[in-house]
Amino acid sequence: MSSCDRARLWPRLVALGLVIGLGGCFRPLYGPTASGVPLRDALASISVEMPASPIGQERLGHYVQSELVYALDGSGTPHEKLYKLKIETAENVQPTSVDTVSGRADAAILNGTIKYTLTTNDGKTILTTGTSRATATYNRDQQRFASVRAARDADIRVGQQISEDIKQRLAAYFATTP
Repeated sequence: MSSCDRARLWPRLVALGLVIGLGGCFRPLYGPTASGVPLRDALASISVEMPASPIGQERLGHYVQSELVYALDGSGTPHEKLYKLKIETAENVQPTSVDTVSGRADAAILNGTIKYTLTTNDGKTILTTGTSRATATYNRDQQRFASVRAARDADIRVGQQISEDIKQRLAAYFATTP
């Protein structure tokens, strides 16, 4: 073996050693949890409560709750509920561009913020808490129906983004906590 071949072989051996050495440090997110329960069953045992929303902002809370119920237990088979997920919603709309003639906003950004708390079923022990945020832009039109529908679509998109984020955070919690 020439010195050129050895020079190429050495970095490969080091990389192979690192891969083999660190291979046991990673565990799949959707494998068995630290407690041994399959993650699918752990997520299905979460009951999502009605969201606490300010008056006039209930629509985002409805979409987040609906998306979370489906994301956590979309199987259709009943599971025993061991945990409660409480969510509080807040949203605001920021106009991004204004028509100079009419003075109306042409486009807006919907900012959604959800605070969530996962507790035991009796509500005495808090397991994890967090805040999730998402944004969606939409156009405002002179036609009222089009503007209302665009705002609703933005609520739906924000609800889907937030529910996916919360689901991933809960999955990470169950995967690492015995």
